[in-house]
Amino acid sequence: MRLKNEMIDYIANSIVEDLLKSGFVEIDCSKEKTADSIVQIITDDLILEDKLNDEVKELLKTHETELDKGNIDYRKMFQMVKQKLAKERGMIL
Repeated sequence: MRLKNEMIDYIANSIVEDLLKSGFVEIDCSKEKTADSIVQIITDDLILEDKLNDEVKELLKTHETELDKGNIDYRKMFQMVKQKLAKERGMIL
């Protein structure tokens, strides 16, 4: 995961505070419980993206020879494959 737990907590608490201040939402539980739910959603999403990254790495590893022969930029190919798989799975990155 690219974000530390402290940063995820900060983001979640900021989201709750901003939503409450804006008047867009009303919550029927504590702000902490709402923030905890947002933390879980963010964490789950980051874990899902990490798994996708691992899958793309494995996929590209099996085609390493072709990538080397074709002088293909690994990072560019990584992003292209990741975007394609994410789109096929209905993921928003």
